Amino acid sequence: MRGRKPFPSALRRLLGNPQHKPMNGDEPQPAPVGDTFDTPPAELDDLPVAQAEWRRLAPMLRACRQITEADRAALLALCIEWDRYLEARPNAYPRVLTARTGYQMPNPWLTIQTKALAACVKLWAELGLTPSSRSRVKTDTSGTATDPFAEFDQPTGPNARAS
Repeated sequence: MRGRKPFPSALRRLLGNPQHKPMNGDEPQPAPVGDTFDTPPAELDDLPVAQAEWRRLAPMLRACRQITEADRAALLALCIEWDRYLEARPNAYPRVLTARTGYQMPNPWLTIQTKALAACVKLWAELGLTPSSRSRVKTDTSGTATDPFAEFDQPTGPNARAS
């Protein structure tokens, strides 16, 4: 698909559909996750750093209602890439290695580090973990319903009395 990546429908609803494009009424609605989601999956059993990242992110994303069962693989990939990045980081120095023949070449760990961090940056945005991706979403975390028309209850204009 060419062009910009489309906004999620939920985000378009929150923003009031500013482009006035037709909404997909048949968009699937994945089930929200429960408390058991905070436990790292078996795929991370041999990666303690990835498990720690899962335990850090999963409760936060669940509390913000930013993750569903459909997003499990994206969070799993993020944790694995973060583990890979942290493993490569100390090994990426020196940046240039000299082979036995005297030929200088870039350190292969530098490529691993760069690719892992690039994957993390993309996944952070997908999961709403960057400031710019979070700034587009508004959630009601108070748990109380508010009247969307409450602002119209207050008198306005030159004859309005301050209360």
